[in-house]
Amino acid sequence: MTGTSNQRADQVGVNPYTGSSGPLENYLNPAAFALPALGTLGNVRRNSLVGLLTWSFDVALSRAFQFREKQKFEFRAEAFNLTNSFRAGNPNNSLANNTFGQIRTSLDPRILQFALKYVF
Repeated sequence: MTGTSNQRADQVGVNPYTGSSGPLENYLNPAAFALPALGTLGNVRRNSLVGLLTWSFDVALSRAFQFREKQKFEFRAEAFNLTNSFRAGNPNNSLANNTFGQIRTSLDPRILQFALKYVF
């Protein structure tokens, strides 16, 4: 109620994390946060909380095949998240939502793309 957008909450607990890292579980402790007093800004700084760490194994392969003296085919294959491992998204950060602190999203699954180019 201060008229500013993206208003932050007050952190009232010492540890904002629950120690759980699975999907659909509380990653952030809802009891550690409260709505700020009317007309004030919250005390949680921007980017002071971090989400889960993620990793991805991306691969790209390409090969050029000479067809004639001045002509060739180029083949390219790319794979993102090749191992197709689950990578959790960030937890919900809206205090007004009943899923606050829960991880309800995931990052992209395995994505494959192929290309064939004729150069003349």
